[in-house]
Amino acid sequence: MSEEKKNVLTSLEDGVLVITINRHERRNAIDPDTSAEMERILNAAETDPAVGAIIITGAGDRSFCSGEDLAAYDENGTCNTIMAHGFAGMTERLSNKPIIAACNGSAVAGGLEIALSCDIIVAADHAKFGLSEVKIGFIASTGGLVKLPKTIPPKIAYEMVLTGQYITAQRAYEIGMVNHVVPKEEVMTKAMELAKLIAANAPLSLKLSKQIMHAAQQCSVEDTQRLCNVAWDFIERTEDAAEGPKAFLEKRKPVWKGN
Repeated sequence: MSEEKKNVLTSLEDGVLVITINRHERRNAIDPDTSAEMERILNAAETDPAVGAIIITGAGDRSFCSGEDLAAYDENGTCNTIMAHGFAGMTERLSNKPIIAACNGSAVAGGLEIALSCDIIVAADHAKFGLSEVKIGFIASTGGLVKLPKTIPPKIAYEMVLTGQYITAQRAYEIGMVNHVVPKEEVMTKAMELAKLIAANAPLSLKLSKQIMHAAQQCSVEDTQRLCNVAWDFIERTEDAAEGPKAFLEKRKPVWKGN
């Protein structure tokens, strides 16, 4: 199969894996094959030392992802897009690697659920965001109903979910859903800038920091601090913890080993 016909494209540059949902003609909607391929690619990235950070984006400038491809439903009313790590291999994944959503266009329904599962969101200024499942008799069951009210003020989340209406990229920025809003031609530039900054950092530090911040959303301050203390006792004995200060004092870039 030629590259332009693949549902998912990948490239690796300076430690950054770029994953592109390549179904522009379907507004980058996720069908079973695309979901399975996303699962496979992300699973491989988890254990690949060459990958320091990941960017997920969509083809074209119309949609980041429009969610599940309704045309892919079978005669039994199922679509089989839920993988071991959730919808598109993302929505139930706590990745070891930092992931940035580069929303080149609108992220709606399952597309927003994918974006909310990323650590950072960069949005094109023309993009829109929303969970429209109630309009077709569904619910945002693959992360939207859980993650949205933890990401933005709950009352705003209620309004978005119950009306099914979309908000603009600027509004998403104002309520804390996205990190950056830029012109559409600058989305990948900004995402890559952030991803390269992240990929230059110590892999174990990134992994543990992500895990602790995730736990902090579920646990008490006291329990999370205990987790921090345990993580510190571990990381201060690693080779990378010795390499970082040494490189700083020697005014050179650290050489991370991930251990």
